[in-house]
Amino acid sequence: MIQLWQLSDDGDIVKFKFQVESDKRTGVVMYSRSRAATKFNSRLIDEYAKNYRYHLRSTLFKMGKVDEFPSQYTIAWY
Repeated sequence: MIQLWQLSDDGDIVKFKFQVESDKRTGVVMYSRSRAATKFNSRLIDEYAKNYRYHLRSTLFKMGKVDEFPSQYTIAWY
């Protein structure tokens, strides 16, 4: 599970804070509408299995496709 909180949206770049599972640490990921690309501001996501990165990026691309970025979102899978 990954929690997302929107930090900002300048019309192109949407910035989210994310938290993985019950980890107290948080990271920042950005999504660019104009480039349809993501960027992580830290290596925190690399400390988890690759499926966490996959689910987070996949969710952002789905949000970008419909141009709807909620202020808070939970990514859950099983």
